[in-house]
Amino acid sequence: MQDNFADRLLDAIDYSHAPVCVGIDPVIESLPPAIREKFSSAESQRESAIDAIFEFTTRILKIVAPHVPVVKFQSAFFEKYLWEGVEAYYSLIQEAADLGLQVIGDVKRGDIGSTATAYAAGHMAEHDSGDDEQLVTPDAITVNPMLGLDTLEPFLKIARDAGKGLFVLVRTSNPGSAALQDVKLITGQTWSENLADQLAPIAADPSLMGKRGFSSIGAVVGATQPHTMLSIRQRLPKSIFLLPGYGAQGATAEMTRAAFINGSGAIVSASRSILYAHELPKYSSQFGKNWEKCVESAVLDMKREISAVLGTT
Repeated sequence: MQDNFADRLLDAIDYSHAPVCVGIDPVIESLPPAIREKFSSAESQRESAIDAIFEFTTRILKIVAPHVPVVKFQSAFFEKYLWEGVEAYYSLIQEAADLGLQVIGDVKRGDIGSTATAYAAGHMAEHDSGDDEQLVTPDAITVNPMLGLDTLEPFLKIARDAGKGLFVLVRTSNPGSAALQDVKLITGQTWSENLADQLAPIAADPSLMGKRGFSSIGAVVGATQPHTMLSIRQRLPKSIFLLPGYGAQGATAEMTRAAFINGSGAIVSASRSILYAHELPKYSSQFGKNWEKCVESAVLDMKREISAVLGTT
């Protein structure tokens, strides 16, 4: 039995004094011009993009590692470049782990039976590289429960056996989510509230609970949806909340308040507002073409804003 993911994540948050996650969503068109130009002479457009994204991401990781406890890789931005992109995804997870960061793989997998088992093995299990080294996979991944909570079983097994975590999609941050997730059921609950009620006993399973009172089974709850956050928090008191939507999607630090229990148990995620801070006048006017300074300043600003809401400044 490995150590508990929730305990590792909470310890990392305490060490960095920041319940903040940086999302790694690399879009080639938004990378700093200096990075794109450096690799523009590659043999193919795909090779150029992968090389640029790899360098950009390694530099991002080094900038944010002293300031935040966790990063979240969105696998789709790597998968679009086929096998070379997937190779880069796993290589960068290793880079992040070597820097002491906790890593979430934002893969949103969900299927039944043997397919779910294969997804769990590919995204969570450790693999022998053949040279006496283990290939690193994320500390936790996101999963989609739409096909039923029985689809979580293969992921739960690896979470128990390997000390990994899951963040189950409960209430997402996108504008169209309300059309399905806020629909009232005959019981009077919304779809998301019903899901939270069914997930609660799974999260509270003693085999998944950490010493600090939180489960390795967390929940994705959009920071853009403060009207549902309190209700879902009441239903999932043992789950760490992953809160996407801060920054570019419009969520503010104040909108995340209800997700925290005595200042703990949640982590706020931002992607574009950090990665591409060089595009924002607030930072470019201070640092010009120094995109790395823009990134660092954006991370520090986010930390201060979250800390102010939690009263931990």
